[in-house]
Amino acid sequence: MPCKRPPIDPSDVTSADESTDAQIRSLVFDALSGDTGLRPLKGFRLDLSANRGFRKLFYSARCDCGTAALLSVEVARDKTLEQVREALPELTRRLEMQANSFRKMSCEAHRSMRMGPAAAPMGRPGE
Repeated sequence: MPCKRPPIDPSDVTSADESTDAQIRSLVFDALSGDTGLRPLKGFRLDLSANRGFRKLFYSARCDCGTAALLSVEVARDKTLEQVREALPELTRRLEMQANSFRKMSCEAHRSMRMGPAAAPMGRPGE
């Protein structure tokens, strides 16, 4: 079921930088094809980017087994909204590729991702 774009809540905007994040998140979400089921994650401030000067925008995808994936795209901080609009086809293509890869995994693979080494079957030595 497609996700409707949540409205930008003005109380979430505390600086010009965050406003731009919200605008870009909204642009990307609106450009996604309707059947992705991706949800934008606002306020998620994990910065694992190796690229300084980039903003990372996060989205979630879910599987029926209950596993959720954290997906992201990066946009250079110095890009204007018009430049982001021009790049939307590539940004959405990459985000949708991530979502498709996650959904193509089996639920058993998702379980292994959730549980880590604890999900590995315990066998006898030599098996």
